[in-house]
Amino acid sequence: MQKLKDSELRYRRLFETAQDGILILDAETGLIEDVNPFLIKMLGYSREEFVKKKLWEVGATKDVEASQSAFEALQKNEYIRYDDLPLKTKNGRLIQVEFVSNIYLVGIEKVIQCNIRDITARKVAEKEALKANSELQTLVDELQSRDREMNLLIRMNDLLQSCTNVTEAYQVIAIIARDLFSGQNGGLAVLVPLSQQMETVATWGDKAIIKMAFPLKDCWAMRRGQIHEVIDPDHDLLCKHFDLTPTAGTLCLPLMVQGETLGLLSLVGNLKSEYSISQRQLAVTVSEAIKLSLSNIKLREELREQAIRDPLTGLYNQRYLEENLEHELYRSQRQKTQLCVAMIDLDGFKQVNDTFGHEAGDVVLREVARILRDHLRKTDILCRYGGDEFLLVLPDSSLEDNRQRLDQIRILIKEQVIHYGEKPHNPTTVSIGLAAAKDHSFVARELIRIADAALYAAKQSGNDQIFISPKTI
Repeated sequence: MQKLKDSELRYRRLFETAQDGILILDAETGLIEDVNPFLIKMLGYSREEFVKKKLWEVGATKDVEASQSAFEALQKNEYIRYDDLPLKTKNGRLIQVEFVSNIYLVGIEKVIQCNIRDITARKVAEKEALKANSELQTLVDELQSRDREMNLLIRMNDLLQSCTNVTEAYQVIAIIARDLFSGQNGGLAVLVPLSQQMETVATWGDKAIIKMAFPLKDCWAMRRGQIHEVIDPDHDLLCKHFDLTPTAGTLCLPLMVQGETLGLLSLVGNLKSEYSISQRQLAVTVSEAIKLSLSNIKLREELREQAIRDPLTGLYNQRYLEENLEHELYRSQRQKTQLCVAMIDLDGFKQVNDTFGHEAGDVVLREVARILRDHLRKTDILCRYGGDEFLLVLPDSSLEDNRQRLDQIRILIKEQVIHYGEKPHNPTTVSIGLAAAKDHSFVARELIRIADAALYAAKQSGNDQIFISPKTI
């Protein structure tokens, strides 16, 4: 008997001092028979507001139907647990609790003990941890995205530096921009200086958004020389160079280097709120890389043109001839077609320089070069070989066809009245030596030597005529 009293005393002490809320319920009726001080303090209800009431009648529990169903399940299974149950304190504060109920015997009577633990602080900590983890994941995703963009930018710069002409550069830009501006449509247009027209040279995305050609004034960015951004196409000032009216934001970036206008980078889509900031900065970075690369390629092309062009006549020079004649001979041999070379020399040109001066001689050279250029095919190669000599590479045509064409040119030069100062120059005549790589056994240097020998024979025969090398007949 004493042991029972001691046990009950120990239980009572535990019940009174427990740091979890405890409810004791009648297992048959569901009425609350006892409540410990910790639960009273936790929920703010008095002992009287608990005792002799059913669980769902206490103000902390508002979902009566769910509480009744839980009680029925408890009677059947003798155990029920909620890991996250919301309860309201008497002053209206919502707390999260862990709720565990068991049925056990006290003597011959069944009672229900409900243990209620306040896990609000833990839930807040978990929520903050989830938020921090989400923010961290967002940061990781952002860093990965920036790393991907950086790698793409490095690759684009590397490829652009390897491009030998702007056509290759346009292809690189279209491919890399497709990955850099995923989900957006865009295009690159370049300025055609003489017409002040913009020509679209690269596009990416699901659809072509920019007209293939449009006046410079159709773009506000090009007019103003600064970025033009449109967030809402229905209310902002939209450029006129779009094929269809954009339904999303647009961004136009002029490409200018040291005051020279090169072109335009234009984007449509995904240009709103915070996303717009990163995308705008990316677009600026890309535009900087593109304009510098295009400027460098243009400069290299200009320098190459200067290296392979004769400054007086604008024709190709010996350097270009050396780079291309061997190639043409190889192509002729592979395709089994005939290739001819003609050497042209102005008759009595030294006398023009001695009598009228070098400026007069320059006028004659430029005019003869113009006539030659205007009456040759696009596939022919015309070079100023040196002094008053011109060399023609004539692929894919027979010796007789070339003789006839060159004879017509010889007559045109002779009939052309060339003025320097106020006086017309006496008729300018030319002598021509023609050779053909008929059996495809010639090398470039040998073919030029044969054509030069034929030219010498034409001049020895009295000038103003064509002489065909016997080695090609």
